Amino acid sequence: MRLWARAVYLSAVQLGLLSASLQAAPLNGEQLYDVACNACHSLGTAPDRRVGPALSGLLNRQAGTIDGYQFSEALSASGWIWRLPTLLAWLTDPDAAIPNNAMNYVNPLTAEETQRLSEWLLRQP
Repeated sequence: MRLWARAVYLSAVQLGLLSASLQAAPLNGEQLYDVACNACHSLGTAPDRRVGPALSGLLNRQAGTIDGYQFSEALSASGWIWRLPTLLAWLTDPDAAIPNNAMNYVNPLTAEETQRLSEWLLRQP
């Protein structure tokens, strides 16, 4: 009986280790973009068929200033410059960050994922 109990215990421990090793690695910035942004935004330099503006060259760009895209008055008048703190606030809760904006977005990401996504977006040329 003890031998059987030990075998079951070892199998359970091994299964736990296997389970831990099979857990997915955290999504990288590009994968998070695909999950949270790609449906509405491109990484191009000009507006395209998507609902939202292009997100390339975001770092230090004034919010609401891409030619050819009609932004909400609230975003255009915000005076925001896209840097890590502003982008984190925006992606965490756009309605709280800039009330009356036109971005219809509920963040599906954790705080850590939002941080990783924001850092990645700001590095895109």
